[in-house]
Amino acid sequence: MSPHTLAAAVLLIVAFLFGGGGSGAGVANLVVQLTALAVIAFGREAFLQFLSDAPRPLAVLVGLTILLPLLQCVPLPPAIWHNLPGRELALESLSLVGRQDSWMPFSLNVRRTFIAFLALLPALAILVLTWRADVADRRVLLTVLVACGAAGIILGTQQLAFGNREFIFYAEAVGSPDLQGTFANRNTAGLFADIALCALIGLLWATRPSPTLLVVGAVITTLLLLGIFLTRSRSSMVLTIIPVLLFLLYLWNIRGVWLKSRSRCIGLLAGGVTVFLALVLLSGNARIERSLARFDTFQDARPAIWQDVNISISRFWPVGSGIGTFDEVFQLDESLENLSPGRAARAHNEYLETALESGILGPLLLAAWTVIIGLATWRGIREAGEPGQRLAAAAVFMLLAFQSILDYPLRSQTLLCVAGLMLGLLIRRDPADAIARVGMRELAYGLR
Repeated sequence: MSPHTLAAAVLLIVAFLFGGGGSGAGVANLVVQLTALAVIAFGREAFLQFLSDAPRPLAVLVGLTILLPLLQCVPLPPAIWHNLPGRELALESLSLVGRQDSWMPFSLNVRRTFIAFLALLPALAILVLTWRADVADRRVLLTVLVACGAAGIILGTQQLAFGNREFIFYAEAVGSPDLQGTFANRNTAGLFADIALCALIGLLWATRPSPTLLVVGAVITTLLLLGIFLTRSRSSMVLTIIPVLLFLLYLWNIRGVWLKSRSRCIGLLAGGVTVFLALVLLSGNARIERSLARFDTFQDARPAIWQDVNISISRFWPVGSGIGTFDEVFQLDESLENLSPGRAARAHNEYLETALESGILGPLLLAAWTVIIGLATWRGIREAGEPGQRLAAAAVFMLLAFQSILDYPLRSQTLLCVAGLMLGLLIRRDPADAIARVGMRELAYGLR
C-alpha cells in the first residue's frame, strides 16, 4: 500500500467515525477537516501533480467548486451589495445601528459559508490522493469502505438492542426506533449501506474472488441489506434497486469466465442461497415489518417545504443567499400554514437548496459535474481493463443523485469523502500512463 493510499484510508475512516452528524456536529466535523489538512500537508506533491496532470476541465471544475464559497465570503462595497437581490432586510437591520454603508460579504452568513468551504477539503484530499492509485490500492480503499459499512450496521444493531440509548454518537438519535450507526440521520445511514453494497460489488468485480470469499461477501451483503431495512429509511430501501442492478450486470459480465470454474460457480450459488435464506428468515421479523409498514403512509411535509423554497429562490435569484444560509433565509418565506413545532432546517431537496444558496452558479456547476461523471463512466465502460470499479463509482453517484431529491446527503462530511473517493475511481489515471508521458516529454526535450 502506498503512503498516499494509507493517508486516504485513514481520512476515510475518520470521516466515517466523526463525519456523520451533519452541520449540527461542528466539533466532530472539525476533526475530519483537521485530519484532511494534515493529509493535504503530507501529500502536497500529490496536489501539485493533480494540478499539472489532471484533465483541464476536471481541474477547472474542482477549482470553481472549491472557490465558490470563498468568493461568497469576500466583502463587497455598499454600492454593490445594496443592490443584490434579497438584501433589503439586511440593509434595514444595519441601518438601525448606523452600519448601512459598511462593506459586507456576499453571503448573508459568512461563518456558515466559510465552514462550507472547509467541508470540501476532505473530499478534495481523498480525490487527489486516489485518482492515480494503482489497482491494488483501489481495492484497499474499496475494502475499507465495505468494512466501514459493515461496522456501522454491527454498531447500529447494538444500539437498537439498548433502545438507542447506549453507544450513540449524536443526541438526535437518542431513543430513536431506527438503526443509526455513526450517523445522526437514518436516511444517511441507509444510503451509506447502499453505497457499501456497490463498493462490495466493485471489489468482487476486480478481484475474481475464491468460493470462500464469495460466501463471506454474501454474509456481508445480508448484513448490509438487514441494516438498510432497520434504518426504516424508505428512500434507502427503494434505492437498493441500484446495487441489485449493478450485481446483475456483474453476473452478466462474468458469465463466460465463471462457467468454466466449477468451484467459483458453487461459491456463487452458495452465496446466493445464503442471502436468500437469510432474507426469508428475516421476513417475519417485527422490526422489518414495521420498516415495510412505512410504505403504507406517505404523509410528508417535503412538498410544502419545496413550495416555500421556490419563493425564497425567486427572492434571491440569480445570485443566491450564500452557501450554508438556508436555515436563516428560509424563515423569511415559510408560510404560516406550513409551520410546525420544529424548524425545516433544510430544503430536503439538494437541488432546490443549491439554487437558493448559490443562485444560477449552483445548477451550472451541478450540470458540469453531471457531464464529467457521465463522460468518465462512458469511458470506463468502453475500456478493456477493469470497468467494475468505475461502474460501482457511477452507481454510487446515482444513489447520491436520487437521494438528493428527497434529502441532503452531500451535507454529510462522510458522504462528501465518499464522493471524493468515487470521483477518484472514475477519473483515475494509472501511474504507468503518467510515467510514459514523462518519458516522452523527456525524449522530446532530448531531441531538441
